[in-house]
Amino acid sequence: MTHTQHLGLQSSRAVGIALFTLFAIFPFAWATAVALSGNTSFMWRFPQGFLAHQITPEWFLRVVVAIPFMTYLRNSLILAGGTTLGVLLLAIPCGFALAQMQFSGRKVLFGVLLVTLMLPSETMLVPNFITCIKLGLVDSYAGAMLPNIASAFGVFLIKQAFEDLPGETLDAARVDGASEWQVLWRVAVPLTLPMIGALAVLTFVTSWNDYLWPAVVLNSQNKLPLAVGVYHDLTGPFATSTSMLMAAVVLSVLPVLAGFAFTQRFFLAAPPLTPRQAI
Repeated sequence: MTHTQHLGLQSSRAVGIALFTLFAIFPFAWATAVALSGNTSFMWRFPQGFLAHQITPEWFLRVVVAIPFMTYLRNSLILAGGTTLGVLLLAIPCGFALAQMQFSGRKVLFGVLLVTLMLPSETMLVPNFITCIKLGLVDSYAGAMLPNIASAFGVFLIKQAFEDLPGETLDAARVDGASEWQVLWRVAVPLTLPMIGALAVLTFVTSWNDYLWPAVVLNSQNKLPLAVGVYHDLTGPFATSTSMLMAAVVLSVLPVLAGFAFTQRFFLAAPPLTPRQAI
């Protein structure tokens, strides 16, 4: 490839990324402009709808006062944080066992794990709900978190990270008398922190945005997360206020954006999957 062709390819990629970025952020930009506008008569016009007219925080204040927004926010933090912690505590030992330990049925077990990745999550709704009824977990935080803690994707990701660790380092720890549990937490985990951090961020965002399962298993309003509570309230009593709905959407997204901004270094530091890992 000549230098000119290389520059042309780089320019095409830059233009593609810029177009995708604009496509991705325009709904949030529009929602923010509508939520900040005191005069909402321009919200359905282009491009005036992307500019705030008569800027006011009124709609944001109404969201906080009219609906239990802070309760929903607290519930989302509990559910997303608890689910993330549970996924890490399960995925790390499972991934280490599949990557570094030899036992009969290991390949079969990993194959079954990969098969579960192909199943739509909706197929597990009924079995999970029946299980929660039998265990008395309906309308509880535990019932909303437990089905999401068993993450096949998390185990797969951590397994691939552990497989790339230098065997000499792990063997040296074993020769020094470390047990497998000590090798895992004192040697393997510190060496794979970027990938573990990336999994934590992905899990937190996915759990934060989860709507279907919490809407099925939770009944009490004071236990609903943001995605469910805001939808129920702003499509019911406040359904006619588009500005209030947009303000609620913006407030719901801001914590995730802030968290992502502070943790993006994990994505940048995480090593990319090699072709072997992608198989």
